[in-house]
Amino acid sequence: MLLLQLSPYSKPVAITEIVIILAGAALLGYILARLIMNSRIRNLKEEVDQRKIELVECRALPEPVLAAKPVANKGALRTVYPVEEPNAGIRQDLKVIEGIGPKIEEILNKNGINNYSRLANMPPVRIAAILKGAGPRFQLHDPTTWPRQASLANEGKWKELEELKLILISGRQVD
Repeated sequence: MLLLQLSPYSKPVAITEIVIILAGAALLGYILARLIMNSRIRNLKEEVDQRKIELVECRALPEPVLAAKPVANKGALRTVYPVEEPNAGIRQDLKVIEGIGPKIEEILNKNGINNYSRLANMPPVRIAAILKGAGPRFQLHDPTTWPRQASLANEGKWKELEELKLILISGRQVD
């Protein structure tokens, strides 16, 4: 009898109805999420087990023997012999050159360019190829003025080098 006396338009009854509906929706959402996640977890576990089986099978196979492919010599290749200099072992600070930072100096040192003399005699195209081989991060740098700057540094013309560096931005000639 108490239920018949309650008006559905009263505030406490309306709030109770809303809370019951929201609680039911939350419970339904929780149950559906659990079912979906359990299904995904089960599928991922099956895939991991399958990959483990493939790995065991792959490890059981013998190592493939790869035959070396012959290199076609069409006369386009040219042998370049490096010119050894008397001070080739002296390591100089290449960061003096505008556009060369610590990482690029490290890359150049790994490729045998460790002083101003070697950098001055290196064509910019070769330097660009070294930078390109180091990764996409270093391809943005423009080494066209680096040999000229290195030549000035090698000759000890520090004032001229500083004047040149004033008109350069990150090692690039600004018109």
